[in-house]
Amino acid sequence: MFKKIPSRKISDEIVGQFIDLIERGILKPGDKLPPEREMAKELGISRLPLREALKALQTMGFIDTQNRRKTLVQAITKSALQNPLKIILDGNIQKVFELLEIRQVLESWAAERATEMATDQDIEKLEQIVSRMKEDFKKGNLGDKADVDFHLAISHATHNTILSHLMATWYQLLWDCQKISREKLFSKEKNKKLLLYQHIEIFEAIRDHEMKRAGEAAKRHILFVEEELKKYLNNAS
Repeated sequence: MFKKIPSRKISDEIVGQFIDLIERGILKPGDKLPPEREMAKELGISRLPLREALKALQTMGFIDTQNRRKTLVQAITKSALQNPLKIILDGNIQKVFELLEIRQVLESWAAERATEMATDQDIEKLEQIVSRMKEDFKKGNLGDKADVDFHLAISHATHNTILSHLMATWYQLLWDCQKISREKLFSKEKNKKLLLYQHIEIFEAIRDHEMKRAGEAAKRHILFVEEELKKYLNNAS
C-alpha cells in the first residue's frame, strides 16, 4: 500500500537553505550570490546539485541569473506586481502622484523603524549612498540611481523582510518615476540642493536614532516632490 519515501535530495536541501535565508532577511532582494565554485565549497558539495538547486530557485522566482555572469536574489512579489503596475504608470504622470501617496506612508514608517533597527552596516551603506549623492550634485548628474538606492537601503534597514521585497518590486517603478521627478524638479536649480539636504536630513536622523525626526523628514521629502511636480505641471499647461 505504502511506497518508500526517498531520501531528501541534496538539491532540495540547498533550496531549503536559500529560502530560509531569504525568509530571515539574510539574503535580501538585489543581493548578488557568490560564484558557483565558492557556494559549492561553502556547502561542501559538488557543483552539479548546486546547479540543480539554482535552476529550481530561478523557476520558483527567488533568484534571477543575468547573462550567465551574476545571480541576484529576486523580490518574491516581482512577477505578480511589477509588470501590471508598470503598464499603469508608464507615461501617466497622474499615477505617479498615487505612488507618491503610498510612498509617503510607507517611507515615513520605514525611516522611523530604521532608527530602531538599523545596524552599523546599514548606517555605513546609507552614508556611502549619501556620498554618491553629493558627488552627483557636484557633477550636475541626475542622481536617480543613488536616490532609489537610498530609499531601498532604508527599507532594508528596517529588517522587515516583507517591506524589503515590496520595495524591491517597485525598484524599476521607482527608478522610472524618480527619473521623471528629477528631470522636472531639476528644472529649478535651487531644488538640486534642497533634495540633497532632504536626503542628508533623513540619513542623519536615522544615524542618530531620532525616530520622530526621521519620519517627519521622510514625509516632508515626499510632500516636497509632490508639490514641486504639481507646480511644474501647472506652469507647463
